[in-house]
Amino acid sequence: MVRRVYGLLVVLCIWASTAMGQSSGLVDEWPMGRVYLASGDSVSGKITYHRSEDLVRILKTDGSVVAYAPVAVRGFEAIDNEGRYRRVFVTQRWNFGNDYSDFLAPAFFEQIVIGNYGLLKRETMTRRDISRDPMYRNGYYRGGYYNPYGGYPMGGPMYVEQRLENFFVLLPNGKVKELRNVKKDLEMIYGKKSNVMKEYVRQNKLKYTSLPDLAKIVSYLGAISQPEVRTSSVDM
Repeated sequence: MVRRVYGLLVVLCIWASTAMGQSSGLVDEWPMGRVYLASGDSVSGKITYHRSEDLVRILKTDGSVVAYAPVAVRGFEAIDNEGRYRRVFVTQRWNFGNDYSDFLAPAFFEQIVIGNYGLLKRETMTRRDISRDPMYRNGYYRGGYYNPYGGYPMGGPMYVEQRLENFFVLLPNGKVKELRNVKKDLEMIYGKKSNVMKEYVRQNKLKYTSLPDLAKIVSYLGAISQPEVRTSSVDM
């Protein structure tokens, strides 16, 4: 029964994480969605999520636009064109990476796994020099021009912007733990269940660098850490 439950959780979270919205930089748009306010009300319409500013904007059916910060929102969901998949975002209090501060402020997190242990995600942007990548030097990169002889490009380094996925675990006590080193940090969270979890990862040949595998790992940890696991999304 436990295996069936965490399997269902993984399927649900993978559907949510692969639902595609139109994106540009750190701004994502979806044709429809709903924002659940801290007041108990909700607002529906076209969703625009400004990740850098942690702001969600709604274009309502009457043409008006409203924007909300995490402090005013319990969560929001974004739905694709055909209404088949949805991505769920929830508000959690977080120290924004400052482990030496007790100050917690609300922030948006994408909800990947629900359970006694939850898997959350935020995205940031970085610039990377791809001119030193082996595939670029060997002439396989065609983003700007083809370099059949490999080596470094004329004019110096080639920078591209890339999104980074940052993962977090929502602990049973409600605290958000950032996974800076995913494998090492999770193994510390395992605690007394370390042997069971490591054997589960080994037998199923799971990788900590794979989101579907990471979802299975966190789901299984939640499943063996309590008698029952919630199988529905957060009640908004």
